[in-house]
Amino acid sequence: MRRIVVFWPQALTAGAVLAAWEIAASTSKPYWLPNLQRIASSWWDLASSNAFRATTASLQTLGIGLLIVLVLGGILAGLLANVRILDEALSPLINTAMSTPTVALVPVYVLIWGYSSTTRVVAVVSFALFPLVLQWIVALKGVPADLQEMAHSFQANRVRRVRTIVIPSTAPLLLNGVRLAVVQAIKGVVTAEMIIGVVGVGKLIVTAADTFDMPQLYAVILTVVAVSILSYLVLSTAETRASRWAE
Repeated sequence: MRRIVVFWPQALTAGAVLAAWEIAASTSKPYWLPNLQRIASSWWDLASSNAFRATTASLQTLGIGLLIVLVLGGILAGLLANVRILDEALSPLINTAMSTPTVALVPVYVLIWGYSSTTRVVAVVSFALFPLVLQWIVALKGVPADLQEMAHSFQANRVRRVRTIVIPSTAPLLLNGVRLAVVQAIKGVVTAEMIIGVVGVGKLIVTAADTFDMPQLYAVILTVVAVSILSYLVLSTAETRASRWAE
């Protein structure tokens, strides 16, 4: 019950948005804004006709991309946090990559790898990698020096130091980086699939838009939004618990 009460402001905001949506759709009736009943009916039609099976490809791409992001991000963050010359050399490049509109690079990936799964995975990695790396670098550089000195004085080996000091003290920021990476990865896979337009969630969105099926379009978009919000809330809860652990 206590956990439910914590999220009541978010639930109230969501309810207000949906109420405003329904009022606007029912009174002015713009062609581009169907009411919630039509959207729900379209969502059920998609679900009952197994149209959402197309999302299997999206989930596979997302999983592979995130695995690469976590492994590569961990290696890069570890090196940049501990090797000063690498940090000074690569930080400008990472900051430049962060300021670059990643969506503009997806057509380049298509030219290089075509309409393949490689293009979609690379898009996921390019969207999610650098936000995670920057957050993890901050986390690793923020390990308390006094605790490291204490571990050194007790002659604790590297594995024990990582297990008892590094992970507990950095867990909140590490999970925050994962949360950012997951949200960005979802953006990456949807963007790539929309540009390609022949697979996954992107195919459903492009098909609905091309046929001016607005209820179906919103049904797919709101499904993606719901998955993103759910992922965000789960990782935020884990981050809160990790903060208590760090304390």
